[in-house]
Amino acid sequence: MKKAQPEKTELEKRLEAEAEAETQEAAPGTGPEEQAPQEPAPPAIDVEALQKERDALADQLLRARAEFDNYRKRMAREAERIRQTAAEALLRDVLPVVDHLELALRHAEDHQGALGEGVSMVLRQFHDVLAKHGLEPIAARGEQFDPEIHEAVMQREAEDAPEGAVLEEFQRGYRLGQYVLRPARVVVATGSPEPAAPAPETDAGDESRTTDADPK
Repeated sequence: MKKAQPEKTELEKRLEAEAEAETQEAAPGTGPEEQAPQEPAPPAIDVEALQKERDALADQLLRARAEFDNYRKRMAREAERIRQTAAEALLRDVLPVVDHLELALRHAEDHQGALGEGVSMVLRQFHDVLAKHGLEPIAARGEQFDPEIHEAVMQREAEDAPEGAVLEEFQRGYRLGQYVLRPARVVVATGSPEPAAPAPETDAGDESRTTDADPK
């Protein structure tokens, strides 16, 4: 048979309540005046190093932009060169046809007839197509001879033209952009002819003496 525990006194009950309250106040996270944990201080920033890195990145960006611009220009020049090379072969084959049309029109007896009008119309269409593809005729007649764009096939004396002037054009030349596709074949002036030297005057007395000395 269990023994009956003695009843606690009021003093013991009060002491136990105070001890329990102190235990609860001492427990972490339960006190009303618990301080919040302090945040760690931010690390120090090296401003000079960041500025150097920024300048280096800006320089790399400028270099990359310049290289891209050079690449774009180089590709544009290469594309233009390929286009001109492709057009050059075709234009070289077309030029003899244009030459024959011009020659036929030049020697036609009746330019005003139906045939002459038809040839003129076809020739104009050819010139329009050639100009559309960048082909330009080279000026020749009346110009000063230039070996870069002219090919001299003959020289002729001319009193009314300075030496080196183009007198006549045998075959028209053409330029494709800055490139001379075909030089103009021309006749070049050599200047006015030199006057003939006058015959030496003969003394009448010498002539009579020479006649008298001749044997009969």
